[in-house]
This record gives sequence, structure tokens and C-alpha cells, in this order.
Amino acid sequence: MQNVPLDYCISFATVQSEISLAVCRKLSMYCDLPKVEVWLYFVLWISGVLYSMYNVYLSGIYFDGSIHGVFTSGWSFINRKKDVSDFEWAMWVPFLYASAPWVCAHLVVAEIVRYAFKELLCLWYLMISTLYLLLHVGSVATLFMLMEPCLMYLLLQFRSRILIYAAGVFLLAFHNIDSRMNFLSIPYEYQYMLMISAAWIYMRGQSYCLDKLATVNTGPSVSDFVMMLGYCFYFPMLFLGPLVLYQEFEAGVLKPYAPWTLKRVKTFLLNVVRYSWWMLFLELFLHFIYVGALQMDVWYVTRLGAWAHYGMGYSMGVMFQMKYVITYGLSCTVARAEQIQTPNHPKCIGRIHLYSDMWRHFDQGLYFFLRKYIYIPMLGERPSFAVRLLASFTCFTFVYAWHRIHMFVLVWSVLNYLGVTIEAFSKAIASTTHYHKYEKYLFSTPQNIRRFHALIATPLFMMSALSNFYFFAGMSVGNQFVRRLFEGSLQENSTLFLFCYCCSQVSIEVKNWEQRKEKKQM
Repeated sequence: MQNVPLDYCISFATVQSEISLAVCRKLSMYCDLPKVEVWLYFVLWISGVLYSMYNVYLSGIYFDGSIHGVFTSGWSFINRKKDVSDFEWAMWVPFLYASAPWVCAHLVVAEIVRYAFKELLCLWYLMISTLYLLLHVGSVATLFMLMEPCLMYLLLQFRSRILIYAAGVFLLAFHNIDSRMNFLSIPYEYQYMLMISAAWIYMRGQSYCLDKLATVNTGPSVSDFVMMLGYCFYFPMLFLGPLVLYQEFEAGVLKPYAPWTLKRVKTFLLNVVRYSWWMLFLELFLHFIYVGALQMDVWYVTRLGAWAHYGMGYSMGVMFQMKYVITYGLSCTVARAEQIQTPNHPKCIGRIHLYSDMWRHFDQGLYFFLRKYIYIPMLGERPSFAVRLLASFTCFTFVYAWHRIHMFVLVWSVLNYLGVTIEAFSKAIASTTHYHKYEKYLFSTPQNIRRFHALIATPLFMMSALSNFYFFAGMSVGNQFVRRLFEGSLQENSTLFLFCYCCSQVSIEVKNWEQRKEKKQM
């Protein structure tokens, strides 16, 4: 073979590297690393997760659970106690079982109405939800739930965007009054479910009004009013979400009837089985990982070893994610069966390392709402960087108020805003020509640049995890995790940083794979 000059080889490699880097930047992707290195990241990250959770399991063996109501008898064939301390899950599971026949009736009758009396579809949505409320919480509570969308529809007739936003702020403040449902004289469990439902109805009412303001004014009509109420009280998503924007809901409702083919039935049943399986998995998980019980005994948490601490944090994330995968997944399965486009369920927390990606992919309905009705309207035609930061701040202020005004929610919101802001600053700096020159000079190859980006993203990923611990478990547990990090030994913190770095690389690799898959499907 003919010899090639060394300087030509170096020059060719440099050009090839620059082309590779340019292509990756254009596609918002990072370049590939050697397969052995990628596999090492995967193995280390998964091994770290499993080993840390094993330490949580061991901690549960010696946990006496002295707090009343933390444990109950588990499945008899497992012969282990079950952690029932998670209040949300303890409320949601019985509701999911009890509402299943109602969801079936909703879907069956809705398809008949869509086929024969399409113009009455939203009336049926309103009727079945109203009937459910009347039977379970009574007429007073049902009328109370109807008041807010009725008020919003009345205000809509003034065709003022400022008025709708002002009413939204007022109602948001009203939703933070804890005693507002005490007069209903119903058990606290029902009050709790109504408070969740009211939060979703609030967002749907805002979505309906703001979308309608963007259309031609046709004046008030009975059909529009019923459409709004049918949207606000859409039964599969009435209590546990997620949020579907009105534009998507309307498009689904107005679609013509589509016969149920074998493929459509198969898709529906497979998704029901899929999310039912995850529900059983979470129930099984609570027989071995007592993460909810640990949250209620901070004294015991302070005595956990480093690996048990890490595992407890990850387990809290798994518990939180799985609750919403199941509830959102089941609700969206029914909605998609009715041809309504819905958000995706939350992505796995073990494969996301950026704040911005977590906000995009955990609760997509909330993200779409914030982006469409708060962030984009505030930007204007030529938004500056300062305006973008202000719009982002307004979004997180809304998130804080919507999740109820508590100190742990404030800490979570502030840390999330700081994380997103740091990301924004980093991306702004990274987009400059001078930075590209320095980056290319210092790291020379796209592979090294990827390693560097994962390295500097790791502290933010750790900060993201700490902020979420406040949201999952409150101030005491959140403070304990922060204290553990700052008081941990160099060896412990270095080990934690190594495994978080591996997570960053795993997240980048999975994101690359998803983008390649999307590109092939285009």
C-alpha cells in the first residue's frame, strides 16, 4: 500500500473531526464514544443503582417502623410487610380500582355516541362525571366543582386576555386556601381527591379560554359551553391528570368515528396490560423497599450509610415516577382510544441528567401549558436573554403556586429555576464562536468534548436530585441529604460523583439513540 505523509493524515483527521462535530451540533447530538467505554458507563451506573437499592432493602430489614400506620400485612405468598406510608398512592390505588367500571362505561358509551349522535359527545362527558360526583360527594360538592369553569366561561365573553390571566391569578390564590372545602362535610379522602381535580380543572379552564381568545368571536352558545364543561370534566383525566391542552382535545372530539379494528383493540389492551403490570410492580416494590417509611423517620435516615443514602434518594425518585407513569399511562390509554392526542408518560429518571430535559419529559402536559400560555407570550417578537430568564422565572412561580405554597415546594422551585438558568447561561456561552475555538483547542476531538460536557453537567445533575428530594419528602429529609453531601468524606463524594458522571453519559447515549430513531422515522 502506498505510504501517506503523516501531516496529511493529521490534517485529514482534523477535518473529519470538525465535520463530525458540526454534524452533531446541527442535530443536537453528541458524537459516539468507543463501545467499550459506553458499555462501561452503563454497567457502572446500573450496578450502582442496584447496589444502592440493595442497601435500602437491608436498611428496611432492621427498620422497626414504630410510627403507626406505616406498614400493613403484605401479599401472603411473599410473607413481608408492605409500606403503605405514601399518602398519595394509598389514596390513588383504591380510586383506580373503584373508577375502573366508570371508565369502561365512559369509553363504551362515548364510542356509541360518537357513532350515532356525535354532537352530544361532550354532553356525555359532562353527564358521566357529574353522575360520579353526585353519587360520591353529593350535590353541594358537585356544584362547587362546576362554579369555576362557569365563571371562566362568563369572563371569556369579555374577550380580554388580561382579564383571563387576572382571573387565573385570583383562582390560583384561591386554590391555596386549605380550608376552602371544609364546608362540604365530606370525608377528608374525598376532599383530597376534589382538591387534585380542582387543580386540573383550573388549568383546563385556562387552556380553553386562552385558546378560544385566539379564534374568531362567535358569541356565547350552549354547544361551546357544553364543550368547555365536557373538556374540564373529561372523566379519565378528571382526578389524576394529565393535562391535555384544549386544542388537542377539540381536535380529537371533532374527528369522525373510526371503526375499532383488530390493531386498535390490540393496542388498547396491550397498553392496559402494560400499565397494570407497572402497578403490580410498584406494589411488589413496596414489599421490599421501605422508602416511604424511611422518609417518616428522619432520625433513622441520619444513621444510614452512604450507599443506603444514595439508594433511598433514587428509590424516592422511582416511587414518584412510577405513580405518574401508571396514572398518566392509564388515563392516556383511554383518551388515545378516543383519538385524543395526549402527552407521553414520564420518562425514566435514571436516564435524564439535565434540568431542561426533566421538565420537558416528566410532566409533558404541564410543560406544554407553561410553554404555550406563559413562556411564549412573555417572549415577544425579539426576546433578549433577560426576557427569557424573566419568562422562565414566571413559569416557575406558577409551578410553585400551582403545587401549593409550602416551604419545601419553594426550595424545589428555586433550585429548579437556578438549574435551568445555569443551563441557559452555559448554552449561551457554548454557542459563541470564541468558545468553539477554545473548546476545539483544549479538547481536540468531539469525543473529548462530550466527556467534558458530561463532566460539567454532573454537578447540576446532583443538584437536580437534591432539589427533588425536597419535593419528594419535605424539608427535614431534603436538608438531611444536603447535610450528608457536605459532610461526606472525599471518598464517598468522589464515588457519588463518578456514578453520577456515568449517568450523564448514559443519558447522552440514550438521547442520541432516540434522535437517530426519530430521524429514521422522518
